Amino acid sequence: MTLETLPQQFLPTVNVFNLRDIGGLDAADGKKVKTGRVFRSDNFGQATEADIDYIVNEMGVRHVIDLRRPAELEQTGRFPELDGIDFHHFELLHIAWEGWREFEIDSVVGFLRQRYSAMMEAGYKAIRDSLDVIALGEPVIFHCMAGKDRTGIVAAVLLSLLGVGDEDIAADYELSNVGLARWRAWRDANIGKPAVERGLATPAEAMLETIEEMNARFGSLSDYARAIGFKDADRLRDLLLE
Repeated sequence: MTLETLPQQFLPTVNVFNLRDIGGLDAADGKKVKTGRVFRSDNFGQATEADIDYIVNEMGVRHVIDLRRPAELEQTGRFPELDGIDFHHFELLHIAWEGWREFEIDSVVGFLRQRYSAMMEAGYKAIRDSLDVIALGEPVIFHCMAGKDRTGIVAAVLLSLLGVGDEDIAADYELSNVGLARWRAWRDANIGKPAVERGLATPAEAMLETIEEMNARFGSLSDYARAIGFKDADRLRDLLLE
């Protein structure tokens, strides 16, 4: 898939494969989520100088939130240290998936729902702290390794706070399949295709079931955000809805 044929949410970076604008979605009270303010992404380990220049000088990003484990950050490096960019490392705590035999599970959707709800319990501080940075009102990127799981959880909570419907949240999450395909094509061409393909897809049903489970536990994702200590939902809506 070429840059020209990517879904419109994707930004035109060459070696950042899952960088997307979360804006443009229908939200509460007939409003829409503003574009150009909040972005989600995979890591920047293969990013070109032109990619970074575009993120900083065209997109105007001022905050980068890294949700990864320290070992992952060491593996591919952090976003470059640049004047005017505030870097935040908020590890979203969870049991590393490398310890799970995820490739032999009966249901990918069921596995992801279980892992995501567990991550939202164990990693709540990173989710709360990410929302606090987003509520500062300056352009921000949040990311993990592939930009699909931990990043998808933060995006889901944020979008729900903005009044985006569950189906649209799940559709946004599912777009990570496009980013994952781009990454695998780059990997196969530059590193080599592995004997066993690791990493799971992002079926919309997995996010829908996660939201359903969290609603059953907390009442709603907005109630979950309050429970973990986030207090600026009204400010978020003022900043990010139009």
